[in-house]
Amino acid sequence: MVPSRSWSLNLIKQKQMPEHILRHSVMVCAVALAVARACRETGGEVKIDLVEASAILHDICKIDTIKSGGDHALMGRLLLEEYGYPEVGRIIGQHVRLNNYILDEALIVNYADKRVMHDRVVLLSERFSDLLKRYGTDDARRARINDLFEKARQAEALIVRETALVPEELNRLNLVAGNDPFYGKNCFLREYCTIEDEN
Repeated sequence: MVPSRSWSLNLIKQKQMPEHILRHSVMVCAVALAVARACRETGGEVKIDLVEASAILHDICKIDTIKSGGDHALMGRLLLEEYGYPEVGRIIGQHVRLNNYILDEALIVNYADKRVMHDRVVLLSERFSDLLKRYGTDDARRARINDLFEKARQAEALIVRETALVPEELNRLNLVAGNDPFYGKNCFLREYCTIEDEN
């Protein structure tokens, strides 16, 4: 079972996801859907609705960990399992670290998250350079970030090998974010806007 878009948006509102995390999640969703469609075009059997729900909800517990610490991927997995969506939970639980390297919904969402810096699609090298600057404060953290970078490159190589996707072309999504179905009129997610914002 996969939650509907309206259910996902209601959960986002209920969890009071900050707008910057929401913007990031929407762009991750756009990248993930582009990769999933490329996969489907070359015969892959990924489920588009599962990719969409998992991508938009991948950081659903991020604010909890910012406030009180913990593993937001694990917390997100457990939350979605509680609500009766174990497949979405399984994917959210792997958006930081993958369990294996097969081209499935989990790898697609994991890769999409690695391609989005804040709310902008960038190359893996730029994303991980930023992570090193912000979080690479000691040798252990730098080693962990570099390890994730190598794994992201491995995921990208698999996607390129299995689909006709050119990684650099994903950067074009920066030009069409306002067209994303999660946006409303002139503001982000119509439900989040006041009437004044819409005008």
